[in-house]
Amino acid sequence: MSNSIETLTDHAIRQYWDFLPTAGSRIGQHEYDGRLPDFSAGRIRRRVEELHQSLAQLYALPAEPNDDKMADLSRRLLDMFLRRELFNLEELRTLYNNPQRQVGYLGVGGYVQRDYAPLPERIRSATAALRQAPDFLATLDALTEPELGEPIRDMAVEAYRGMASFYRTGLAEASAQCAAVAPDIAADFDRAREIAAAAVSGFAERLQARQVRPEFAIGADLYRRMLAVSEGVNTPLADILSIGQANLEANLRRLDEAAARLLSPRLLSQGTAPGKSVREAVAQVSANHPTAEALIPETRDLLEDIRQALVDHDIIGLPSEERCQVTETPSYMRYAFAAMDSPGGLEQMATEAFYYVTPVEPDWTPRQQEEWLSNFNYHTLKIVSIHEVYPGHYVHNLHNRHGRALPLINRVATSYAFSEGWAHYAEEMMLETEYGRHDPALWLTQLLEALVRNCRYLCSLGMHTQGMTVDEATQFFQAHAYMEEHPARREALRGTFDPGYLNYTLGKLMLLKLRRDWRRQEGSAYSRRQFHDAALSWGAPPVPLLRGVMLREPGDAIL
Repeated sequence: MSNSIETLTDHAIRQYWDFLPTAGSRIGQHEYDGRLPDFSAGRIRRRVEELHQSLAQLYALPAEPNDDKMADLSRRLLDMFLRRELFNLEELRTLYNNPQRQVGYLGVGGYVQRDYAPLPERIRSATAALRQAPDFLATLDALTEPELGEPIRDMAVEAYRGMASFYRTGLAEASAQCAAVAPDIAADFDRAREIAAAAVSGFAERLQARQVRPEFAIGADLYRRMLAVSEGVNTPLADILSIGQANLEANLRRLDEAAARLLSPRLLSQGTAPGKSVREAVAQVSANHPTAEALIPETRDLLEDIRQALVDHDIIGLPSEERCQVTETPSYMRYAFAAMDSPGGLEQMATEAFYYVTPVEPDWTPRQQEEWLSNFNYHTLKIVSIHEVYPGHYVHNLHNRHGRALPLINRVATSYAFSEGWAHYAEEMMLETEYGRHDPALWLTQLLEALVRNCRYLCSLGMHTQGMTVDEATQFFQAHAYMEEHPARREALRGTFDPGYLNYTLGKLMLLKLRRDWRRQEGSAYSRRQFHDAALSWGAPPVPLLRGVMLREPGDAIL
């Protein structure tokens, strides 16, 4: 990459972090710690001007040499990175109409989770951020449109109330730890988090009082632009819809087959599947789960088994002997079943990674504990761990940190569809290997996960481009993903403020198409491991851009 492009890239990313310092802090640039964004009208206007200037400078530079694929990819990534932010500010306008998307800027959990500096220093940074919360929220209040889509408003109110609760209770343990070594810093922290909690609660109440409208959809035009600018996808929406519907139907057929195999191999050979086969098979699988006491240690053992399978079956390269730490989910994150917390792509000081697994709570009834552990049955735990750890998000993170030296833009400009698509692809791919090929229970659990992602894909399109209501989306999840009403509604509501949640399936399907095309290109030289290592060696770019560097003839079809 030429020096002029490198200089422009460094400058553009620094401007991005100056506007969104939380992004700089989370990726590992700790000079941005303790700062919240300034979303005043004047600062947004200056940011828009910066983006237009950077794009003009980029387009004025000479093209990269044809044989330098990394330089060409980095240039295209910078172009999309700038245009995506400009689209969000000028066209999608999430700062104005989607307050739920701003709650994450108030998160200070990273300061207490990752040991990149002494705890008092990190608590001091968290305190600085908390002190800015009232002004940040006052600015956001003035920025937010007076009338919001009702489900978006409702989800935002819930999110901000949750953040206020996190300040008051979720940070208490970190405060106590700090008080043991630096009581004055802990006292400042406690005062700041109470003031911030009151400000967040007040903002939530003001949101609750706003006028609402039933409409929340971004519409087909913005949806097309979102896919083009964020993911490089220009496929007509009608084609995207039909491809997603076909994948849903294929997965439903495969689910019936997996259930029949699990319950009675004779049923499949006779061509008949019992009407209740899926629910019966799920009940059978759910009954086999760890005890509450064994959940964490057995998860550690499970990860080692999966990791060894990657080596034994030559599935993917592991560029480091590092292991993630399996631990109980922090109290303020226990809405999640399990989650991977990997270090930022530029983190140098604290590179430990945490795989959070949510335990049963001691005050739950025996029935509640059994229901929760049933969700953590061994096969579901395997699929979730494949997605989150091996070879999903954690292995992706290892490749980015220990593999090929990547340009800065490749570490910063990541694709939603590639990141989540890779982890979802990993689930399905592992069932093609000796690890899961002959295990119908594993197929069953993976297909249930896939069906949830299928429904996200189709309900996102339906709600934002075809007039589907939240009630209709809820019923769709219930009918096609075997979900109960409450979790189905939660999934539907997520799609109102996150239309991009189609990207789990969209990314997986694009990666499967890329693999087919790359295998055709490589012929007898193809290997599964070579494809995976090659795909992860470029960062997390939009898959259409990845096609351009991995395929000699990428073609127009990406799905």
